Amino acid sequence: MLILIIAQVHPAFELAYSPTVVILAFFIIGLSFLVTMIITIRFEDEMILLQRRTSHKRAAEISRWKAFTAAFFLGVSNLRRRRLRTILTCMTLIILTFTIMSFTTVKSMRRQNRVQFDVTAPYQGLLLKNIGWNDLPPESLPVFKNLFQGQAVIAPRVWLEAQERTRPMCVEACLIDEKPFIIQGITGLSPNEPSVSGMNRILESGRWFKPGESRSIIIPSRIASRIGYDPESTEQKPLTLWGMELDIIGVFSEDMLQQLPDLDGEILTPVTFPSETVIEMSEVEKEALESGEDVRSFQGNYRHIQPGQILILPADTLLELGGTLKAVSLKPENKGSFSAAELESLTDRFGLTIFSGEPEGVFLYNASDTMSYSGMPNIIIPLLISILIVLNTMISSVYERKREIAVYTSVGLAPSHVSFLFIAEALAFAILSVVLGYVFAQTSAGLLAETKLWTGITVNYSSTAGVAAMVLIMAVVLLSVIYPSKMASNIAIPDVNRSWTMPETSEDSMDISLPFLMRYNENASIAGYLYSYFKGHQDVSHGIFSTGPVEVVRMDALPERALPMASQCVHLRAKVWLAPFDFGIMQWVDIRFCPAKEGSEFLEICVTMHRMAGEKTLWQRVNKSFINSLRKQLLVWRSLDKEAHKKYGDELPYPSSVPPAEIS
Repeated sequence: MLILIIAQVHPAFELAYSPTVVILAFFIIGLSFLVTMIITIRFEDEMILLQRRTSHKRAAEISRWKAFTAAFFLGVSNLRRRRLRTILTCMTLIILTFTIMSFTTVKSMRRQNRVQFDVTAPYQGLLLKNIGWNDLPPESLPVFKNLFQGQAVIAPRVWLEAQERTRPMCVEACLIDEKPFIIQGITGLSPNEPSVSGMNRILESGRWFKPGESRSIIIPSRIASRIGYDPESTEQKPLTLWGMELDIIGVFSEDMLQQLPDLDGEILTPVTFPSETVIEMSEVEKEALESGEDVRSFQGNYRHIQPGQILILPADTLLELGGTLKAVSLKPENKGSFSAAELESLTDRFGLTIFSGEPEGVFLYNASDTMSYSGMPNIIIPLLISILIVLNTMISSVYERKREIAVYTSVGLAPSHVSFLFIAEALAFAILSVVLGYVFAQTSAGLLAETKLWTGITVNYSSTAGVAAMVLIMAVVLLSVIYPSKMASNIAIPDVNRSWTMPETSEDSMDISLPFLMRYNENASIAGYLYSYFKGHQDVSHGIFSTGPVEVVRMDALPERALPMASQCVHLRAKVWLAPFDFGIMQWVDIRFCPAKEGSEFLEICVTMHRMAGEKTLWQRVNKSFINSLRKQLLVWRSLDKEAHKKYGDELPYPSSVPPAEIS
């Protein structure tokens, strides 16, 4: 129904080529997720049944998701009991959602960045490249030529590098009938390079490439001396590379090339990365580079091949041989530098990082996407009002349900679960309100957009605005429920320290009443469950405690000084060693089921611990962990189904009569 309403008022359904397919895709994803959840839950249930047949269930095996789901549905059910309050609170949040959707806008903007990269520029011009030396499409060269139409000199930078960028390539080259030598990379430069960067200054002898000259090469001085190249000789042999003969037309100085960096501060030789993981930039690095920061830091992730290990070929020739375009350098033909408007146009059009050589130094230009929020001051007051309304609603709900919280605590519900009951109610408020508020805003815009009533109101139809509005409303509601949920948790445990303390000991005995109520017909099931729990700790040397003999005792075997017992109820008795076992702390533990103070129809659990061995102070301290584990097991029993309850009741052994003298 909601989809049909939105389809009639949202313009995206008119702009999309096939919105029905998109909706069906989301339905398929949702149904697939639902089926997956059903299969997963069924599988978990079956595995739990198998585990119950072979072992005792531990507290750690309780599914947090099941506890979360149970608390959520219990909290939502309380909303139905107070319908008027729920409707009024939802109307407040719906109006707030409508206000956010109608009076605020979220826009995606293209921001131009200009950061000074260096104080001096090797030459006046531009260098366009990808940070990280990713390839540029070779088709970009004709695009640049058509774009500037002879108003700029274009000098491409081409590399021939290994497929694995973690190691340099190895290429054999030699003079005809001479011993071959190995090079690690090839750089391709154009005949226009001297006009742009003055690269011909690196030549020790010979000349630079001429236009249309494709079978020529420039070699480093180290290789020239190794092969005995003489630039004055008229009978110099050509250099053979991949079976292709190239004329050596010049020799360059490795030191000069090393000292002549480009606008980005790097030399014109291929690079190698230390590992594959370094090649891909992280999201943090991408964000930093988009804002023009840490460019030099990222340049330290790779190293350039030494100039003495490369050859220089014409750029067009190297592209034909399989080289890749890495960068393009531009220099204005008849003016000193490009204007700021031209640079912004280039960054928007090509999405490349641009280094601009200017009289003041080298500047880095790039464009990054940013989000712009407007109209936020208009909704501050409605937000505060909504926070106070939800806060007042939840606080009053906590005070009205004090007795209900006490009942939750008496049946073993943890304070965190009690707290989450109110968070679940707030989540229900938020989810219901944002959906209805979004539909209300879109429907109002569709019906009233052309009327005078809608003058000055602009609904933002973008998905970003919708998501931002929903997140903001949910944040407001959850912020409002923090204090009430804390109040509910404090009511569940009124102790200021939020942690129970061990009672005072009487000689070597300690009596504790656990905050757990049960009915008479549940006595056998809980006794059987605890009996199985203690039996599972027999003869173990790890964990919180270890047990010896475990007995189920009849009531007529109890001594007179024992606490009053309920008729027809059993109690457990076991010898327990407490961790750390090296201290030799041993005690007798009696678990009795006594009439509760809350009513004659309920039972409570009383635990008596009598110290038999071990230091007294340490015995008192480590018993707290033992009682905590016992309380957790009672919560586990509460989470079991009726079949499991009956199973533990049937497994309880018939109580034996023990002489009172043997019970301490």
